[in-house]
Amino acid sequence: MVSSSEATTGSITVPSHVGTATKAILNPKVCLCDLTPDFCDIGCCCDIVDCDIPDLSSVFSGCSDEVISGDCIERWLLFRANVDPSRVTVTNKLFCVQPEEEIETHQTRQHSSSLQLSNFENPTGPQTLSALTKNAPTLDYSYHFSWKGSATYTTHTRDFYRVDDTIMTHFIRSSVRGVLRQPSPGATTSFCVDRNPARFLRSISLYCTRTLTPQSCATDPSLNAKSYFTDIRLLKIPVRESVQLTPDNLISIHPKLESGWSEPKEQNGSCLNLVSKVEYLLWYTIIGEIVMATVNVVLADADSNMKFLQQHTVDFQLATPPPTPGPTPVVGLTEGTPVIGQVGSTAQDLSVLGVSQGGECSIDPRMPILFMHNTITGCTFNSPSVNCSELRSKLYKVLRGAAAPTLVAMTAGSQPNWARVITQVCTVTTQEESCESGCVLPHSLSVQVLWARTGLLALPQNFILGAKYLFHCQRFRCPLVSPFTVTTEVMFVDTTVYLEPPRGTPLPTWKFPFDFFSRGSGEVDGWTDTSDCRDPRKVTCNLMLIALAFLAWLH
Repeated sequence: MVSSSEATTGSITVPSHVGTATKAILNPKVCLCDLTPDFCDIGCCCDIVDCDIPDLSSVFSGCSDEVISGDCIERWLLFRANVDPSRVTVTNKLFCVQPEEEIETHQTRQHSSSLQLSNFENPTGPQTLSALTKNAPTLDYSYHFSWKGSATYTTHTRDFYRVDDTIMTHFIRSSVRGVLRQPSPGATTSFCVDRNPARFLRSISLYCTRTLTPQSCATDPSLNAKSYFTDIRLLKIPVRESVQLTPDNLISIHPKLESGWSEPKEQNGSCLNLVSKVEYLLWYTIIGEIVMATVNVVLADADSNMKFLQQHTVDFQLATPPPTPGPTPVVGLTEGTPVIGQVGSTAQDLSVLGVSQGGECSIDPRMPILFMHNTITGCTFNSPSVNCSELRSKLYKVLRGAAAPTLVAMTAGSQPNWARVITQVCTVTTQEESCESGCVLPHSLSVQVLWARTGLLALPQNFILGAKYLFHCQRFRCPLVSPFTVTTEVMFVDTTVYLEPPRGTPLPTWKFPFDFFSRGSGEVDGWTDTSDCRDPRKVTCNLMLIALAFLAWLH
């Protein structure tokens, strides 16, 4: 890697800093990036008058510490320099040429260091540019899009990216560091300039043109999709050159098409599978780290003797971590959901003994207790044991499982409310038990779950109020050679108290007020005329009633 400035489009090499001469002073009155009078231009490191800050390097990234002499212009304005390379100094934003009278005073010192190499030094003397290029490491497809030819770009002084920072890259095979490039059109031409760096948090899409030839179809790496992700790793955060990189610092660029894209080729006067659009999508965090990168490529075909338009896009997207799931709101139970109990410090589904294939009792399988589902299960039990305590322990495990719950979940959700469980076991007398006198053994279990509806009648919520485990016991003589039946019963008891309507339950004898169905025809000033108006002599009565009804309707 040459410690000089990156090569221009032409054949001239431009050193980044000639010799080790002391830093001269750039005329502070000339600030080429001060485009807006009386306004602080963003990113302009010499606009100290309008920004009212003596040292803008603490605010803007990319401000070089070195001070340069000579006549300078913005480096993007110049793409080829036909001058002596020893008189040229290139910074992050400026292209400076020293006058001949200044260069003569340092000619000897400059000549010895203008062609010095950082990694490929020739002990016999200076090398030509062609020799340097020949001895440089092979960077495969991605040479044009990520190679760092010089240190003229932003020097990262912090362990995170800031706005407008160049994005550092690393080649796995050659162990060469660089910056991610985004080809752009030149200053006075639409042809692609591959040396343009992508800037952090600058989402932009650029269009530029490339010239196709039958030979460049398969040899130009800018037309090959592999050039944009093969062997390239992005640095998660800026790392100094002297610091060894670790795998945790590198971010792979994942192609959207896992199988990859076809390579370009020339066929019957046409170039096939050319890259027409490249889109990088970089995910970053609020602390200035790159956490993921993807690339998508669109291919197109074109004539092998024409100009080809390309689009290069770099987008940034904030990588928000998935929200931490909060507690599920407490809601009522629904029919058929498992009932949750707390056994010791563990919450688990409550269960009862299941039915084995042969009908014998066993610890497994067991059936879950489902809300509002009343069940009865049974099995047969026998044992050759002659120890009462052992027989009692086996039957308890068959009926209740490992242990009976102490609490039952009243509601659904990740943090439910809990209700107490009452357990009633077999009462064993203090006198010594024996097989001859008989052992007190549980032979059935009754699980009673009390529940009720609460809330509005339109949207009731089902809550469990408590549960009771009742073991029914009997004295048996051992050994239990003859099998006996063991049963379990689960019963849900509805204890809902429904409130009475405020006016009582409607009765069939109730009538609608004001003679609802006759539309008020029989109502006259609050009283009903029950006289017989069918008599022809009472025409006046009928007319009066009709008039009153009409007036009431108008009112």
